Amino acid sequence: MSPLSRRTAAGTVGLALLATAACTSDPDEEPAAASSTSPSAAPELDSAITGVEATVAPVTVGGEQWRRISGTLTGVVDPDEEVAGLDAQPADADGRYAYTATFEVVTPETPADDGVVLVEAENRGLALFLRALQPAQAGPADLGDGALATGGLSYARVQWQTGIAAGVPEDAQGVGEVIVRDFGRLLEGSADRPDGAADVPEFGGSILAGVSQAGWFVDTFVAEGFNAGPEGGVYDAAIALDGTGNWLAINQLADGAAQTPYALPDGEPLTYEEMLTRPDTDPLFVDVAAYTDYYRLRASVTAGDALPEGVVRYDWPAPHASTVAGPGLVFGAADAGGFGCNGGVQVPLNPVDYGPFLRTLVVGVGEVVAGDGELPEPAQFELQDAPASSPESFNGLPGVDLQVPAVDEDTLQPVGGVRFPDAEAPLGRPTPVSLPPVEVAGITSICGNFGGWQPFTAAELAERYGDVEGYLAEYSAALDAAVEDGHLLESEREGMLAVARTAFTAAG
Repeated sequence: MSPLSRRTAAGTVGLALLATAACTSDPDEEPAAASSTSPSAAPELDSAITGVEATVAPVTVGGEQWRRISGTLTGVVDPDEEVAGLDAQPADADGRYAYTATFEVVTPETPADDGVVLVEAENRGLALFLRALQPAQAGPADLGDGALATGGLSYARVQWQTGIAAGVPEDAQGVGEVIVRDFGRLLEGSADRPDGAADVPEFGGSILAGVSQAGWFVDTFVAEGFNAGPEGGVYDAAIALDGTGNWLAINQLADGAAQTPYALPDGEPLTYEEMLTRPDTDPLFVDVAAYTDYYRLRASVTAGDALPEGVVRYDWPAPHASTVAGPGLVFGAADAGGFGCNGGVQVPLNPVDYGPFLRTLVVGVGEVVAGDGELPEPAQFELQDAPASSPESFNGLPGVDLQVPAVDEDTLQPVGGVRFPDAEAPLGRPTPVSLPPVEVAGITSICGNFGGWQPFTAAELAERYGDVEGYLAEYSAALDAAVEDGHLLESEREGMLAVARTAFTAAG
């Protein structure tokens, strides 16, 4: 059954939301004429993936053997695509620009005909989203037992960024958006099957997802209309982790500025109403803001009680960037390969991990797309006025009133949002929220994504929790609440409790 027919037959809250996002109606009904503000599909263009060269290798997922199909796509871009700078590129006899890009698909040996594939928008050529989904991965031959195994999702990615994808020119970077769109069309079976594509499976539904810079790519892709294929919407859902309306200056939104696969320093984030202007083809849009995103990435621009239909927003009390980077990289000098954050002065890093919540979210979105699930209600932080003048910790925006989360006076944890057990039963205070410098100055200027941490002393821990068992009792109660609210899978419980026990023991 196709994603369209699943949507129109749906009856659950989650599927109703997906149907609203896509604005589908009776599949037998004649489509309404497209308007300039909400076209039902892209114009008939001659862009396509024209060839696939791939190899198939075994990979272990959740203890079972899956397949990894990897190789190179070739394709062409129609000269009428909305790609800035395309007219200056070399063209074939039909005026089309030709490209190549590498890709991979990880899928069960026998994928279900109506299975769902998560397509990751790479972050600087890296599969950062997959790393959070499959924390146990040991290498290309073993992807562990994370969300792919738990949710029965397949996984795919394709290159889109200039300097990484061989076929994306520096002065026409919107070609990468065409590649991601047409890759999605290939996976959903709506495009003609090119030579060499026999090993590439077709899926019944798809999710486009990205984290940080790649989350901004997802924002850009949707805002610039590339989810509209000739047959209608391409991706059923989109997840922008740390997206919050930020966009990349790779195409139309750059408005004449030099193209760069990063946000402009003073680029104002788009509101949801500005991103989602094509109700017939826009995906279900799931946006996630980390605590530090309010300080560095102006996340309050997209925050608010009145979310548009088809948008779900979750605020997480975790930093944008993980402590996995390590203090040597975070605080080390630039000439030694480090970021030089906080003037090189080391402080403890915020250890709150969003991995279990991301895995739960992705499984939930996959169930919605597959037709048998629903998502928790949106959960956003309570906000207050931003610091009037604090350039060391807050990245303002001239002419725009920004806000930051209100905090609990004792623990300094943000108020509201999705309640993580690590924020409900904390082992310290997240301060400073973002490490300086926090400005968005370039693709390697990411210090503001890391948060500082003030660990509780042994005396404070004893006063709050007594001993490790007292702490775990509070932590376990917070886990139960998160599971009850639908933000956490029961299968995450045992691992999180083990990590919490170790963390308390180390802190005390």
